[in-house]
Amino acid sequence: MKRPPAPAYRGFTLLELIIVIGIIGLMMGVGITGLTGLSSTRLRVQTNKLSSALRYSYNRAVAHGLYLRMVLDIDADAYWVEASEEPVFLPKEKRKGGDEAEEEEEKGKEEKDKDGAPITKRQRFQQDGVIPRVKMDKGVGIQGVLTSGQEDVFESGKAYIHFFPNGFVEPAIIYTTDGEEGYYTLQISPLTGRVKSRYGKVDPGRDFGQPDRVEDEGR
Repeated sequence: MKRPPAPAYRGFTLLELIIVIGIIGLMMGVGITGLTGLSSTRLRVQTNKLSSALRYSYNRAVAHGLYLRMVLDIDADAYWVEASEEPVFLPKEKRKGGDEAEEEEEKGKEEKDKDGAPITKRQRFQQDGVIPRVKMDKGVGIQGVLTSGQEDVFESGKAYIHFFPNGFVEPAIIYTTDGEEGYYTLQISPLTGRVKSRYGKVDPGRDFGQPDRVEDEGR
């Protein structure tokens, strides 16, 4: 009795293999593009919120006669606003990762103690309840901050941007990032509080801290 013929097993042809690899690659590409798009959207949304907080701080300082400062905690990817009714003076040079105002206050106390003069306690900032602490979404953060009193961009610690009741805001640039290659640059105009948002990491340039021509002409 004859045995039935064994079934014929056939492997993939080269054309079939190329088609399968192409389909897998296409599926992976769609997945990666979707994740990249989601990360970019989160970065844009969080950057817009920070921009709105900066603009609101400017308007609030002018409207209520307050001295405000926005605290940007780079390590924690968070920011909040503090207020003072007493005059505030900007230090000529900012120290990285520290509270320049409090450092100057402590230095002043030591000098007065040595001279035997009475110590006048400086009014410290209090957290402003109108703009509470904001923690940025996971994966999105503050990459660096540059103000007019700095030589280099602060990439760690706390940075401060001051707002004054006379309508002046400390010139500043803030870099936000999604932790990959996505960046946004926020730049604040000192005379109007206008916040420019540009995609990418933009260098400050020679005119950093100067008002825009359009704003100077009142257009």
